[in-house]
Amino acid sequence: MIWLFITFWCILEIKANNEFMINNPHCRMPNFSAFSEETNRIFMSLPYVNCTDLSILTYTSVKNNTAYLHINEDYINQYYSPNDSIDCCYSYVRRKGTEDYPDIGISLSTCQMFNSTIPLEEDTVKVQCYLGADKIYQNVHTTLVISESVAAKMENLTNNSDKKKPLSVLFIVIDSVARLNFERTMPISKEFLIENNFTEFLGYNKIDDNTFPNFNALITGLNLKQSNIICKPEVVGELDKCPMIWYDYRKHGYATAYAEDWASISTYNYVKKGFKEPPTDYYFKPYMEAARSLGTIQVDTMPHCSGPESQGERILNVARDFAATFKDKPSFGIFWMNTFSHNYINSPTRMDLRFKDFLQGLKSDGILDESMVVLLADHGIRFGEIRQTIQGWYEERLPMNFISLPSWFKEENPTKYENLLINSHRLTSTYDLYMTLQDVLSSSVNNYNISESLACPSCKSLFSVIPENRSCLHAGVPEEWCTCIGKFNKNHNDLTPELKRAVFKFIMQPNVFRPPTVIDTILKSSITYHQRRAYFLVFVKATDFSTYQVLIRATRRPIRFVKVVQIIKLW
Repeated sequence: MIWLFITFWCILEIKANNEFMINNPHCRMPNFSAFSEETNRIFMSLPYVNCTDLSILTYTSVKNNTAYLHINEDYINQYYSPNDSIDCCYSYVRRKGTEDYPDIGISLSTCQMFNSTIPLEEDTVKVQCYLGADKIYQNVHTTLVISESVAAKMENLTNNSDKKKPLSVLFIVIDSVARLNFERTMPISKEFLIENNFTEFLGYNKIDDNTFPNFNALITGLNLKQSNIICKPEVVGELDKCPMIWYDYRKHGYATAYAEDWASISTYNYVKKGFKEPPTDYYFKPYMEAARSLGTIQVDTMPHCSGPESQGERILNVARDFAATFKDKPSFGIFWMNTFSHNYINSPTRMDLRFKDFLQGLKSDGILDESMVVLLADHGIRFGEIRQTIQGWYEERLPMNFISLPSWFKEENPTKYENLLINSHRLTSTYDLYMTLQDVLSSSVNNYNISESLACPSCKSLFSVIPENRSCLHAGVPEEWCTCIGKFNKNHNDLTPELKRAVFKFIMQPNVFRPPTVIDTILKSSITYHQRRAYFLVFVKATDFSTYQVLIRATRRPIRFVKVVQIIKLW
């Protein structure tokens, strides 16, 4: 009987562990399959979309820290016959904003003729080629050379630091990709990550709704309210004073870089004023604005192509160039992509092979042997049919987070690496990642002191042990974004009259949604229990065909309404 009891207990324990990724008194985070009943009817694999049928006629190279622009003679016959002659010219692309929007706008220098290879004096160029009066080719290129100012500060760091080898940091961010959606849509890339010892953070929880608060939390440790007060993103010049950690890295001798592929909705420009001065040593917004001016091709309602190249691949190329240029030198870069992920849950499938090739390139270049590489998302998908599912509610809140550390760092810091592995199975948040970036800098340079995250004083570096029984409160995750509340029972449809009245009353308030609407149907409701609380996830349809997602908190025994935690209009 004793053995039967032990066996039965073990079966229950295994089942519980399989049912929850994190399971402690303060956090019960469900363990969903990437290919569940809810997601299988939504998922489909999509083909890669080429931006041109022709080979790209021009390219750049760097030799002895000098950049060159070339015409590829092997591809000329794709554009014109040997009996014809073409005229090609190049213009330098320069950042040129306005007084009100200093971070938006570019100018072009006079177009200078060239016919083979020429050295470049500036980073970014636009190329145009004509056959008679007809423009037959245009493209934009950007290059990476080490400027005198960057070289000087890196040399100063090397000569004046008594620290061990500084650790470089490379962020590759794919917007709106949940951890499980990455597994569904980019399986080849994920296989590469696992085979190459990237650590996957299973309990990584976002801290707010959309990109700006999650990105700014990553580099400042501030929440949205604090960001708006301290950084004042709607006032010209104030973002330049915002306590972003890339300023600390730059000040202490690191080469810094920042790029996003969708210029019109980039994090610090969408309904914001942007930066008065470039925030990093290498700032690729003018390059991406120039690329966008070539004309775009929409794929899945996103500007996939800019001229003959995809916008996502442009970012991957500059990320690899930056990492390779500074492979043996301290660097910090954030490279952000929206254009193959932001609007549609299945779009990343189009880029799986290309992204795996990029990762393979990092490995071949030796970047994984030198740098901390972070593959991250700000949040899961916020559009589409999956938002009306229970699993979609969780996925939106649980973005992917993979971290690779070089072997030399693991050997020199075995305890830090062991702690990171432990934390990969615990509740973590964006603020922990911010604290990790401070930890890296403190370990790499002199005279840098780690400070608490203002939004989450209890948050810790991922190189320190995070408490096993951690709650969302202690991770800085607000109640409306917390995934620790257990698993919703999707078969529960018995809302009490009190709860129904609360939902209807809240949605129909004129100051909540305009115009006020009339509730037609409760599509479905689900319940979960967390400690002494009951949570209801309710999907409601209105007479104007709008759909709402409502999270309600109630007392557990008896079930009585406490508050509407969150209400989101899905469509």
